[in-house]
Amino acid sequence: MMRILRKLGLFLLMALISIGLIAGCSGEKQQVSNQPKSSGGQEVVEIKLSHSSPAVDDRLEAACQAFKKYVEEKTNGKVKVTTYPASQLGAEREQLEGVQLGTIQMAALSSGPLPGIFPPIMVFDLPYLFATQKAAYEVLDGPVGREILDLMKAKTGIRGLVWGENGFRHYTNSVRPIRKPGDMQGLKIRTMENPAHMAIVKALGASPTPMAFNEVYTGLQQKTIDGQENPISLIVSMRFYEAQKYLTLDGHVYNPYILMINDKFYNSLSEDIRKIIDEGALVWQKVEREENNKQIMAGLEKLKAAGMEITELSPQELQAFRDATKSVYDTIGKKEVGEELLNKVLKAVQEAESKK
Repeated sequence: MMRILRKLGLFLLMALISIGLIAGCSGEKQQVSNQPKSSGGQEVVEIKLSHSSPAVDDRLEAACQAFKKYVEEKTNGKVKVTTYPASQLGAEREQLEGVQLGTIQMAALSSGPLPGIFPPIMVFDLPYLFATQKAAYEVLDGPVGREILDLMKAKTGIRGLVWGENGFRHYTNSVRPIRKPGDMQGLKIRTMENPAHMAIVKALGASPTPMAFNEVYTGLQQKTIDGQENPISLIVSMRFYEAQKYLTLDGHVYNPYILMINDKFYNSLSEDIRKIIDEGALVWQKVEREENNKQIMAGLEKLKAAGMEITELSPQELQAFRDATKSVYDTIGKKEVGEELLNKVLKAVQEAESKK
């Protein structure tokens, strides 16, 4: 009797193991079948592409959609790009950290949060570095611009694909018109968490107040801050003019965007997909810059119509702002960027500005 029971127990044990194996294989097959497939039956590469600008009526999302369309069509569905606008994946600093860690594959970010992990990027945050948009394009798209992106990749693991355009930054406030540095005295001005931007505001006599981009509108409304500084396109798209009366077109910083990708993720892709992503980045750059220029032209008219008092500075008035912020070239330029790179950029700017 005991022998029979032992045999029966062994039989039941084997049956249970067999059932478990079958269930495991079935689950494994089910799991594989749930993976996204391209039209050719291959697993789809999924890319999260994040940024902080609005989801509608803004050049950055338009450019990201152009990138998405190009990459998805050229890879025949092997790559799926999902955009996450309006800081859905966190503020710019959190997005940058996500790209560095690889939890976010791609992002289109301003240079604002980069100094925390890559101080040399602040060379483009030096006050009144570029006088014209054309010169900025020449430098960013030339050898010096590529050298900086390569250095960033080596230091951070983030590959900069191309430079985009956030644009020339200008001051707005709700207190008074600003025509000279002394008019900035005592104002609380929101800046990015960027040492160069904070140093510029401080040199002009105002109080720099770092704040996440998605909190700025509320800060202006509630008078936590008196003003802020941003390109025209963002002043319009973020509706800052609803809480600000005065705009001064001083263009203290030309602020680029960078379309970036986690370098380890990029290198894990096949050569043909990498090539298409590189091509798509150039599409992104073209659309983003074109749309930004359209927004600037239309934006100024909209700000006037909204009742903003717009101050344009004469060359002499602008020179007073340059003179007041020269110290930033020592405190940030030489100490944080380094004299060798700073001199390379200054030389490239001089050459670009001299071209007709």
